[in-house]
Amino acid sequence: MLTRPNLVVVLFFTLLLGCLLALPFVAGPYPVKLMTRIVIIATFVLSLDLLIGVTGLVSFGHAAFFGCGAYAVYFVSPEAEAANVIVALGAGLLAGGLAALVVGAFATLTRGFYFIMVTLAAGQMLFALFHDTDIAKGSDGAYINVKPELTLAGLTLLDFSDRRQFYYVCVVVLIAAYGLLLALVRSPFGRVLQGIRANEVRMSSLGYDTYRYKLAAFTIAGMVAGLAGALFASIDGFVTPDLLNWNPSGLAIMMVVLGGAGTLFGPILGALAYSSLEELLKTASIVGSFVADHWRLGTGATLIAAVLMSPDGLAGLLNWRRKQPQATPARPPADEPQRPAKTAKALATNHLSKNFNGIAAVSDVTVTFEPNKVHAIIGPNGAGKTTFTNLLSGALPASAGSVQIDELDVTGWPAYRIARAGLGRSYQRTNIFPRFTVRENCALAAQLDKGALWRLRDAPYRTREQAAVDRALRVAGLADRGDTIAGRMSNGEQRQLEIAMLIASGADLLILDEPLAGMGPEETQRVVALLRDLVRDHTVIVIEHDMDAVFAAADTLTVLVQGKLFARGRPDEIRRNEAVLEAYLGHHAKMKESA
Repeated sequence: MLTRPNLVVVLFFTLLLGCLLALPFVAGPYPVKLMTRIVIIATFVLSLDLLIGVTGLVSFGHAAFFGCGAYAVYFVSPEAEAANVIVALGAGLLAGGLAALVVGAFATLTRGFYFIMVTLAAGQMLFALFHDTDIAKGSDGAYINVKPELTLAGLTLLDFSDRRQFYYVCVVVLIAAYGLLLALVRSPFGRVLQGIRANEVRMSSLGYDTYRYKLAAFTIAGMVAGLAGALFASIDGFVTPDLLNWNPSGLAIMMVVLGGAGTLFGPILGALAYSSLEELLKTASIVGSFVADHWRLGTGATLIAAVLMSPDGLAGLLNWRRKQPQATPARPPADEPQRPAKTAKALATNHLSKNFNGIAAVSDVTVTFEPNKVHAIIGPNGAGKTTFTNLLSGALPASAGSVQIDELDVTGWPAYRIARAGLGRSYQRTNIFPRFTVRENCALAAQLDKGALWRLRDAPYRTREQAAVDRALRVAGLADRGDTIAGRMSNGEQRQLEIAMLIASGADLLILDEPLAGMGPEETQRVVALLRDLVRDHTVIVIEHDMDAVFAAADTLTVLVQGKLFARGRPDEIRRNEAVLEAYLGHHAKMKESA
């Protein structure tokens, strides 16, 4: 997750802030105006990092919200009467947010390449609206009429016609935007955004409505971009449709990458570095006429060199001494205290089916998984086991039939709603947050109010969530691995982490898809014992190919063959079932007899 800036970063930004504040006292009007533009651009780029670096949404239409903020100043400042400066800036913020809300409502339904294309298309539509129509003077642009003074009881508080005051307002806005976004990213809400960037599928299976979170981040980023656009329009009192074009979006993405995506302070560096470099190369008296005439070549070569030297951006150069978390115990391992047994939830299907282009992957399966038992689902490869569990967890919609958790019909529910109903699942392939620590993985699962979009503070639930994380790590045998980066653990430990996340989430109905894959004999024995222990307060459904472990752990076995329910019973009954032996267990049984 987003780490705290180290001492080098703090000292560097303290020095940078000091230089920005001192600039108007040592420079003339032109450098102050130039730096004002750069500071505003840095605010705009900072807003984009909330999407790209924090949430993992690459938007090629972000400049549209910047431009909407600029044009909002025009609409609230008719030529006959100047608009109050606070009204103008507020209009820019609201216009950017509203445009982002509308565009994001559609864009965040998509992922990856499709998200890029939707944002690009939406941005170009807004560009065409202002460029090809007379809504705001068309392609010629429009002048704005903002009353520069902000007065109170006859006292002038702000005067935007004073370049120094306007410059300091822009610096304050940049600092405020950085502080607010930093606090947001470090809040429970922000940690969810980072989890979505790392593994959206897992976040959905933990009970988070990822669509709402992405839309909220998209809207907030649009609001900050709109405010930056309103400030930009106030520099010269002029707006043009080019502000909404895709080119500024592309430049902003480049600045985010140059500075270091996901750090928040990096994009500010990227904006300062790129804009300063561009101005330097354009100044023929300093670098020569050839370079000035072909400044884009110099800019491109410099950016390529910068990326090759530091793939993590300029922020990576400042953060090079940061140490990665090591495997240190958060608390001494302790024996798990005896837990009082409780009745877990039951799961049932009724004539459940799933067809893919006319091919039945699951066909007419009716089965009940009783509470507080370990149920194993077995069958040959291609029997439909994983498809069946995807139907149970909401990862796939059913073609026919129904799914019930206790008396609740969850048929057709999305995965996050089924997760909130008490069902947690692991995956055939390990599905964790590899760049987060073990404790951070479990903390995301343990966040109690997954439906509360605007949770910004840890305090209300912190104690309960920490207790859930501690217990989950103890039960799963990872109490001494809490500060380890999850992606650096062995495959077996990562499987244990998946189970720990489900325990921490509070789900009492667990679906485990091949939880023993990649484990050695000792790890297998430990997990089998864990499964038997979990039935005190969980219902456990296991898909597994290790038959020794299945017969040791399971209370009931469900056999699927070609998507159909082939047999069901206690382990000893399945061992004696001639049809099952012939269809699936024959080879295993013969090996046991020969041994």
